Amino acid sequence: MRCSRPTRHLACLEVSIRSVNCGSRYRELFIRSVRPWRFRIPQLIHIGGSCWTRREISSHQSFPLVVPEFTDIAEKAAYSADAVYIPQDVAHIVSYAGQRGIDVLVEIDTPGHTSAISKAYPEHVACADAKPWGTYANEPPAGQLRLASPATIDFTASLLSAAAKLFPSTLFATGGDEINTRCYQDDPQTQQDLAGRTLNEALDVFTQATHGALRSLGKTPVVWEEMVLNFNLTLSNDTIALVWISSEDAAAVAAKGFRFIHAASNSFYLDCGAGGWVGNYPQATVGASPLRHGKTLRDIPFFRVRAHALINPFPLKAYTFDPLANLTSEQASLVLGGQHLLWTEQSGPENLDSIAWPRAAASRRCSGRVPGETIVLRCHGCTSLDIGLGGVA
Repeated sequence: MRCSRPTRHLACLEVSIRSVNCGSRYRELFIRSVRPWRFRIPQLIHIGGSCWTRREISSHQSFPLVVPEFTDIAEKAAYSADAVYIPQDVAHIVSYAGQRGIDVLVEIDTPGHTSAISKAYPEHVACADAKPWGTYANEPPAGQLRLASPATIDFTASLLSAAAKLFPSTLFATGGDEINTRCYQDDPQTQQDLAGRTLNEALDVFTQATHGALRSLGKTPVVWEEMVLNFNLTLSNDTIALVWISSEDAAAVAAKGFRFIHAASNSFYLDCGAGGWVGNYPQATVGASPLRHGKTLRDIPFFRVRAHALINPFPLKAYTFDPLANLTSEQASLVLGGQHLLWTEQSGPENLDSIAWPRAAASRRCSGRVPGETIVLRCHGCTSLDIGLGGVA
């Protein structure tokens, strides 16, 4: 979920932190700290005013979280030996956030976006680093967990459980976005493991097992909207969905009775609108310069479907967003709140403040909005504009 999509916590300033209890409104800042690995602990605790901060701590490019019992993943899949988050780092972040009334929600995306795991456990990953990557993934390198394999299901459930024990939050995000079906079609092992079942049926078994492991620890799963809208899965009623592809999908999620969080790419993606990084699609390699090839995301066929979210930096959409649009009065209670997201392919400590503020401050207004209230083009507290950081409005 980058400018195409849909995870991920950043923040520089204390904005509207009023109490530990945020009531029924979910306000979040999200930063992907693994694609590539950019943020060290002093930068990660530079947190602003939200009641949740969410970090996507694994992806196809790297796996920097040192998980007890699975330390070999970070050893082999992190960018370097010091580009990792050890349990003591996690404890420090959780403590720092907790003292400020902030809950840390972590995501380990499954079954997609898991190429990095193949560095330590190749037997569990289909189409690892397959070429051309555009055929097998939405972003390089390709690789997805073999969701039909009983051994991979057990492995994933154990991995998520071990990671969840590091975080006291009652929520844990398991991803579920951008599953590439071609990857599984072309993987002989997955085809053998399916044994006549459909991919949907296998995904259902996979999800029930992994979510069941988390629930045994008292965690409520959080998923991307595809798990609700694109597949027929047995999800518990209290599962929380992240609506990211378009704000228009919120009504469809609500119609299925699931609680959800607004994370629309056409309103809340802080990194969208400034061009792309993937290079000469689909032969591009990781790190290819878009400037070298003269390409932007709008030149890439896959991304044209969401050109509205890419060509226009949508400076005003975050401020005018209506979280209750197209919802009935009964469905309004399903809206937990919203989040701004920053995917870090082209973001790091150098531009964190300027790309996040003042737009991220709009979440305070939008996610806590009540029917009939007008969203004002105003930021609360001091922002990058107030202190001259040149923020993207």
